[in-house]
Amino acid sequence: MKFLILYVLLFAFGFMNAQQTQVDSAQTIVQKYYNNDLSDSLRKEYKAKIAHMDKYIAQDSVNPKAFLQRGVYYGLLGLSVEAISDYDIAIKLNDNQPIAYFNRALAKARFRYSYDACYDLKKAYILGLDQANKIFNSYCNLYKTKINQEVSSN
Repeated sequence: MKFLILYVLLFAFGFMNAQQTQVDSAQTIVQKYYNNDLSDSLRKEYKAKIAHMDKYIAQDSVNPKAFLQRGVYYGLLGLSVEAISDYDIAIKLNDNQPIAYFNRALAKARFRYSYDACYDLKKAYILGLDQANKIFNSYCNLYKTKINQEVSSN
C-alpha cells in the first residue's frame, strides 16, 4: 500500500513538472517567433536581467523606472503582454514618461491595437519625444482627428 501511495505521488509530481515544462516551452516558442535574430545566450541574458529586476521590484515596488526597464527586457524577448503590463504600471506610477508611452505603443501595435498605440504615440510626443510624432503622422491617419481632440480636451 505504501508503495502504491509513493508511486501515485511520484506520478503526480512528474505530471506537474511536465505541465510546467509545456508552459515554459510555449513561452520559449513565443520568444523565438517574435525574435528570430536573438541568440540563446542573449535570451539567457535578458531572462537574467528580468530576474534581477524582479528582485529589485520586490524591494521597491513604487519605482516606475524599474517597471519600465523590465518591460523593455520583456519586449526584447517578444513577451509583449508582460511588457505592456509593466509599462501600464510604470505609467500609473508616473504618467510623465514619454518613453513608457512610446514603448507601450510599439508593444500594442504588435497586437494590432491601432487606436491605443496611436494614442500612446501622441502622448509620448506631447511629453517631448519627437520621434513619436513622426510615427504618429505616418501610421495614424485614421485616428488623428479623434486622438487630437481627446488629447486637447485633457
